[in-house]
Amino acid sequence: MLAAGARSLADVMAAGPLPLPMAVAYARGIATEAAVFHRDGRAHGALAPAWIMVGPAGPALPQPSGTSRLATPASDLHDFGLLLHQMLTGSGVGESHPPPLGDDVLTPSPETVRAAALRLAERCRRAPGQGDLRRVSTELRLFEIMVNSFGSGELAGLAPEDGSGKDAGGSEASERTERAHVRICPSCGSPKLYAAQHLTVLERVLSLVDLKTYRCYGCFRRFINVLGLLLPRPETH
Repeated sequence: MLAAGARSLADVMAAGPLPLPMAVAYARGIATEAAVFHRDGRAHGALAPAWIMVGPAGPALPQPSGTSRLATPASDLHDFGLLLHQMLTGSGVGESHPPPLGDDVLTPSPETVRAAALRLAERCRRAPGQGDLRRVSTELRLFEIMVNSFGSGELAGLAPEDGSGKDAGGSEASERTERAHVRICPSCGSPKLYAAQHLTVLERVLSLVDLKTYRCYGCFRRFINVLGLLLPRPETH
C-alpha cells in the first residue's frame, strides 16, 4: 500500500534532474525492488517515471496492470538504464555520452560519481543481457556510500546486506564497512570497496609507467589478456 502523499517520480522530476544523493538513493531502491521481481521469475515491464511512486520512505514499484508479456529482466535492465540517465540529467539519452572520469581515485568528487553513475546507466542500456539489477543495486549502494562520505568526511557506516536487507555480519560488518573506502575504476567507472585508502602495489607500478593508477578486476583481466596477445609466445619443441 502506498503512503499518503506519494507522488509519481515523473512529478518529482518535473523541475529537472534530481540531486545526486537523491538520484542514487532512489535508483538503488528501484533496482532492489525490481530485482525481487526477477528473483521470482517475473519482469516488471514498466520502469518508467510515471509508474514509480515516491513517498517518505523512498520509491515504490506498484505492479502495473496489463504488463506486456514481452517484458523480460533484460528489457527491465535496459529501461532502468534510461531511467537512471533521466534522473541524473533531467533529459532523455539522445546521442550524449557519459562525461570523462577523473584519474584521482583516492579523492573522487561528486562529479566523478555522477559520471560513473551515467556510465552504469549506459552499460544497462547497451548490454542488458550481460548484467542484472541485483548487481546494479550493489554498485549503486557503493555510490551511495561515496556520496554520504562527501558530506561527513567519512563513510556513513552502511554495512553489506544479505538478501533480507539486514546486515550480513552484524556490528562486525558495520565496523569493516566504516573503515573501508570506495574507489571508482577510471577505466570502466565501476565502484569497488577496499579496506584501505592507500595505493596498492599494482596501482603504484601502473602509475610509474604512466598508466591509470587503478583498474577493477574485470579491467585488469582484460589488460592482462591484451598484454598476453602482444607478448611473443615461447617456442615449443
